[in-house]
Formats: sequence, C-alpha cells, structure tokens
Amino acid sequence: MSLPNMPIRHNLNAAAKAGRFARRFLADRSGLSGVEFAILLPVIVMMFAATLDLGEALMVNRRVNQIATSTSDIITQESGWSNQQLKTLLDGSTSILEPFTSDTVTVLVSVLDVDSKGQATVNWSYGYNTEALAAGAQSPVDIPSTIKQSGVQLVVTVVNFEMTTSFTSLLSKVTGLDSYHMSSNAFARPRVGDTVVYK
Repeated sequence: MSLPNMPIRHNLNAAAKAGRFARRFLADRSGLSGVEFAILLPVIVMMFAATLDLGEALMVNRRVNQIATSTSDIITQESGWSNQQLKTLLDGSTSILEPFTSDTVTVLVSVLDVDSKGQATVNWSYGYNTEALAAGAQSPVDIPSTIKQSGVQLVVTVVNFEMTTSFTSLLSKVTGLDSYHMSSNAFARPRVGDTVVYK
C-alpha cells in the first residue's frame, strides 16, 4: 500500500535538499571579500599612485617658483652681472630641483627698460639652457602696469621645467600626459640704483 508513494517522497526529499543547498550557497560569503578586493585593487593602486604623483608635482612646482623669485631677487641686489656670475647663480638656484635632473629646466633672465609710455623692452638677457633675447626685443611675459616705472628697469625671470615621475607612464592613460610642465615668472626692481648692467 505504501509503495506507490515512495517516488513522491523521494522527489520531495531531493527538492528539499536542493533548496537547502541553494540557501547555503547564497548565504555563503567566505569568498566575497576576496572578489571585492580583486576588483578594487587596481582602483586603489591608481589612487595611491595619483596621490604620490600630485604631491611630488606640487613640491616641484613650489621649487620652480622659488627659482624664479630668488633669481630675480638676487640679481636686483647687484649693480652689474657678468656671464660667469649669472651661470654660477643659476647653477646654484636650479640645484634645488634635486633629486630631479635639472637638464630640462630653462631659465630666462631679462632686464627690461621701461619708457615714458610704459613700453618694456629688453636691455639685456641671459638664457640658461635656452636662448637669450636680443636687445630691443619685447618682454617675454606681460608686465603688470602697477610695477612699471619710467626710467627704472625691471628684472624678469621666466622658469620652465618638464618633469616625469615613477608613476607618469602608469597614469598617462588616465591623464593623457607623458610629462608635467611647470612654469613660473617673477618680477623685481633693482635695489642698487635704477639699473642692472651686463658686464
């Protein structure tokens, strides 16, 4: 009498076992953290690299600004400069970029004459890893009208630097940059008299 019911019970037991297995499988979280970590690891690495890269770039940018301001300031403290003195000054001031190589840094020092109309033209210029400007050329950068004074020269220093870091190539796919360009300008008036001569 009970034999016909056995296949039904067997099917019910199999369905119950399958249901229990499915519930256990869905409730099992033992490998989930590993999967999440594998998915997030590239993002974490990229964020870490970007943070280091940004910090390094900001540090170098501050040093580029220091080169520009200190060079202009020092030049204004003497009444005249020779070619060798300028080279020595710029060798020293660009050394603050270490441990980055200073081979890619360019420094353009220009002493400008300001006429009665407020026009600024080059009196003399010195180029460090770049060409100097010819006498009579226009200023390499726009000069704020508030610092122009007829008959008083201006010392303008323009610094440019190309840098790469350990992570530049890694981040280039995101940033689209193979290197970072830093630039800074500084203006100053002579402190000894109204002119700075090239000896």
